[in-house]
Amino acid sequence: MELINLIINQFGGKKDVFIFVIIISLFILVNSLINNRKIRFLTSTLASLFLTAQVFSLYSTQSFIGYQFYVHLNLRGVLGMENLFLFQISILIIFYIFLMFTNFYSYFFWRKLKKNNKSNKKFQLIRFICIVSFISIIIFKGKFVNDTKTLLPIFTSNKITDFKDVLIKYNMSDYTTPGEIESTAGNNIIIISMESLEKGYLNEKHSHLTPNLKNLKDNWNYFKMEQNGGSGWTSGSLYTCLTGFPAYFGVQGNSMFQNAYHSNISSISHVLENSNYQTTYLIGNSDFAGTKEMLNVLHFNKIIDYKNYPKTGYESGYGLRDMDLFSIAKSEIKNQIKSDKPFAMFVSTTDTHFPNGIYDERMESFISPKKTDLEFTVAALDYLVGDFISYLQKNNLLENTTIFLFPDHLKMGDPSIFDDTGKRELYIITNKENKRINNKDIYQIDLPRIILEGSKVKHNLKFLSDYIKINKKQFIEENILTITEINTNGISNPKITYLELDVSNNYLDYKKDNTRFIAHAGGEIDNKKYSNSLEALNLSYKKGFKLFELDIIKTSDGKFVAAHDWNHWKKITKYNDTSPVTLKKFLSKKVFGKYTPLDMVAINDWFNNHTDAILVTDKINEPLIFSELFVDKSRLMMELFDEESLQKGLKSKILSAMPSQSIIDNMKIKDVEKFAQKGVKNIAISRRFILQNKLLLKEFKKFGIKPFVYHINFDPGINEDYVVKYEMDFIYGIYADEWKFK
Repeated sequence: MELINLIINQFGGKKDVFIFVIIISLFILVNSLINNRKIRFLTSTLASLFLTAQVFSLYSTQSFIGYQFYVHLNLRGVLGMENLFLFQISILIIFYIFLMFTNFYSYFFWRKLKKNNKSNKKFQLIRFICIVSFISIIIFKGKFVNDTKTLLPIFTSNKITDFKDVLIKYNMSDYTTPGEIESTAGNNIIIISMESLEKGYLNEKHSHLTPNLKNLKDNWNYFKMEQNGGSGWTSGSLYTCLTGFPAYFGVQGNSMFQNAYHSNISSISHVLENSNYQTTYLIGNSDFAGTKEMLNVLHFNKIIDYKNYPKTGYESGYGLRDMDLFSIAKSEIKNQIKSDKPFAMFVSTTDTHFPNGIYDERMESFISPKKTDLEFTVAALDYLVGDFISYLQKNNLLENTTIFLFPDHLKMGDPSIFDDTGKRELYIITNKENKRINNKDIYQIDLPRIILEGSKVKHNLKFLSDYIKINKKQFIEENILTITEINTNGISNPKITYLELDVSNNYLDYKKDNTRFIAHAGGEIDNKKYSNSLEALNLSYKKGFKLFELDIIKTSDGKFVAAHDWNHWKKITKYNDTSPVTLKKFLSKKVFGKYTPLDMVAINDWFNNHTDAILVTDKINEPLIFSELFVDKSRLMMELFDEESLQKGLKSKILSAMPSQSIIDNMKIKDVEKFAQKGVKNIAISRRFILQNKLLLKEFKKFGIKPFVYHINFDPGINEDYVVKYEMDFIYGIYADEWKFK
């Protein structure tokens, strides 16, 4: 009996299991009505797939298929994690086969029953009554309908309207967008988002697993927090933590952020950027569920995951392990405190992930054996958190640093571990008091305000919770479509936004003007992009280009060379060892197997021999150093990525210090004149910036600032000719892989 109760709880409890059995019975009865074998095979297949998906949803989320399940269907988010679910996948396959058999052969079983029953009409009536009764039970009892309703956003239109119009529509006209943020810095900030480590783990029942967290709970400030709809999975929780909005994005799910380039939805990272914080996000694998794209569009300065950290040999499907994340966090903080800037560090753990945790044998040196791998990983995370807090204490960092610890969401899968631990909830633990927090009504959507206020960051933001006058959980459940419309219109994505324009009247003139075209990464050669090679420069010059972009990075011995980044360089040179490499090694490797690499000697030699050519740099952010090494400052344009580097570039007497989009992203129209007065002549922005910023671009044009746009050939159908035809009137020039001046 105990085992049966355990299984029932694993799948959402008695009511959900009962409803699920009713749904299975309904499909079997419906299929028993179908005489045609082909049609019955089709309906049985669809029914079995549907029911198999439902049972996995019940297993993993204790709810029927809803938006959360839909988001997790994103293959990009689950590839590489199959080994964690091999047992579950095997059971699902067996369950699917069982469902196919019972549904397909239900017709024959029913026909046999009819033969053995003399009252055929009565038997048919019973079947009809059962079908009607089952449908009624499914609709009016249990959570099936409510869980399914959360799928509504995927059926709504993706029609894009002006974000301000959407805000007015929902009485949010005073919402503060990123460009309107006013803020000042407070304390340093450290946020630790702990995978699935919900309140039950801190109960006395599990106190042997979480002594450090329980100690922090007792001695710091502890607040209960409810999980709200749209935030019950890791990336959804992250989006809510940063913006205060549940993560409903319609049919696009997390892919909303793939190729996204701008957010009109304000986040705490926008506030921190405005307040001159250095923001860093540590996560095992930022590719998981669109996390990297989300962090980029919300303006994090630095993202650290398994791709930019030396391999340890202990990586999981989720990338870096928790042990490594906290080690990196210590090193990053040691570097941060040397800077004059305040810092905000976010750490997202993974090793306590459903279903059984991800065992790290290295932690055996610190953690005694436990009953299960999950208990071991919980105890390991608790130890790492305690050790990290001790490190901060020893280095006297707690006084000026506000720390927030909270679970990302409730644990998925088997909930029996929380039997006798009280209501399943989340929580916040912080080392700073915040008297404005109402401990009775905290949801995940309240996190951004709590974080900023607890860190003493002054700001003028308004969050979704400021507009809610009823119970927050109820509001979210009743306004999923509203939230979806705000989210999808607030994130600018070329997949769903486009310009409908006539061909420019100046198209033919633009085509011939070689001052408007920058040969991107040296220009395309033999259909290959990003070569940054000598041969690419020669070919582009022959075609008529006069402006040549090169990506400039440093070798391990501190020499400047032309390459997009080290990972890309390794790919196009088939180099399989560690990077960065020395200058000697760099020069020994041919690009794409045949093109000549460029160091400063080769770059200077080429521009010395082509006196009408202008160098445009990308990646490098050291204008004073690089300009002294280049052959001719009067022919040097440098894209620069922060205010400090821009100021240095403007003083360095180069032809043009070009602010990148990261500098001008939140610029107001009234600031453009001052920008021009500083001596800014050009800016470098994404072509995706154009749609939402036409008035700002018009102001740049008014003051003689010439925008050059990149991200050509990134989006389907958007090549050089498209931009010159339809978008050049809003800008000055483009970074082109290929162009014919005629």
